[in-house]
Amino acid sequence: MIRFSAKYTAIIDDKGRVVLPAAFKKAMGGQADFPLAIEKDIYVGCLNIYPEVYWNQKLEEIESQLNQFDEGDIELLEQFYENFTTVKMAPNGRINIPLDFLNHANATKEVVLSGMGKMIRLWNAEDFESRRSTRKPLRNMIEEKLGNNPKKGGQ
Repeated sequence: MIRFSAKYTAIIDDKGRVVLPAAFKKAMGGQADFPLAIEKDIYVGCLNIYPEVYWNQKLEEIESQLNQFDEGDIELLEQFYENFTTVKMAPNGRINIPLDFLNHANATKEVVLSGMGKMIRLWNAEDFESRRSTRKPLRNMIEEKLGNNPKKGGQ
């Protein structure tokens, strides 16, 4: 099972390419030879990068909940499919990110690649630090979300 963690800085070159950290490439193991899906996050200005195996699971979950004959569901799928692309990673870990995706994340030069379990988030470095500075401390979030609630794994 692939689990991405930690954060790294990287540079987007003039052609929209970024090299994924060696730790992320290592975490992918044999999956590194398969495509990656890049999704424009719909809540914040970053990109979510998934190994193909996890992206396909997400697609199947979404599609299984929708009716292919319902106009609203079809519209949702149209927008959803317009919101991601797939790319192949070069042997050195480099990926090409389309310009409209880079624009969504305001990614021009220095970026942060943040591991988040099954996905990697790509942020503009300044946006990442700004968001990070406004978050609650991890301890407080754990207490609020997981503490003393047996259904959520608390003691």
